[in-house]
This record gives sequence, C-alpha cells and structure tokens, in this order.
Amino acid sequence: MSDDATIRGHEQVLQCTFDLFRSVAPPGVALELPPPSVKAFDIRFEEYVPARSLTATVEVSAQHANAVGLLQGGFLSAMFDNLIGPLSYLTARGPTTTLELTTHFLRSVFPGQRLTLTAEVRKAGRTAIYIAAEAHNAENKLVATAMSTVQVIAMPTP
Repeated sequence: MSDDATIRGHEQVLQCTFDLFRSVAPPGVALELPPPSVKAFDIRFEEYVPARSLTATVEVSAQHANAVGLLQGGFLSAMFDNLIGPLSYLTARGPTTTLELTTHFLRSVFPGQRLTLTAEVRKAGRTAIYIAAEAHNAENKLVATAMSTVQVIAMPTP
C-alpha cells in the first residue's frame, strides 16, 4: 500500500521521525534514533505511508530463541511494539503510549528466518489510535498478528 507521499528506506523513515520530534519536543528532550529496542532486534524500517502504515524487516537472531530453539513469543510482541510505537507517534504528530497490545501467534519462527512486519492504522482519533499488525515469513506465510490501542499524549501548550 503506497502512494506519492510514501517514504522508503530505513534512514529516510528515521529522518522523518526525527524531524517531527524536533518540531514538537519540549526543550531539553533528546531522541535516540533508532531507539535501543530497535537496535537490539536489528529492525530495518522499509516503508512509511503517512498516517496509514509502517513496514519493517528483521532477521530473527538465535539470541531471541526459547529453550526449544524457536523465536520466543514475547520478543515477537516487542517487535510489533517497535513498529506500532513509531507509527502511532508519526500519526499523532506527537507522543503516544501503548495502552494494550494483544498478539496472536499462528506459526513457529526459527532463528535465521527473515520476517516482514506491517502495522496499519485502523482508526486515528484525537485521544486514541487503533493499530493492527501482521508478521509474515519469507514464504509470505502469516506467522502472527497484533492489535494495539495507543493513547495520544496531550502536550502542554506554552
């Protein structure tokens, strides 16, 4: 899903996020892009369609495996959160926080597999944003879905 306003490439998506943050951040607040949680998974942002969707890819690391050698589900939920967070922030044009995140696991994921994660805005309101996300493996098979409710944080006006 793309259009003329689509931003493609990891560095370009980060720059868009940084530019927005600089325009709305209170003095003295710093932004680390990409954040440590994104770096930990080596998530690469691929495409941002303003106020609609954000897509990223990640190669699953062995350090995120559970005792039987599969991707531990909590890490997949964190990957979704690392996609939903920036999409909600960019959509709200300011700070947001996750109120709830529900993940459904549909297929096993092994270290070394490459996942494509896409988050889409379902409804953006003044105080809350509803976002759905999916993760697909290299064979384009659905491995997990997520739904999130995100609160838009009202910033005090000077």
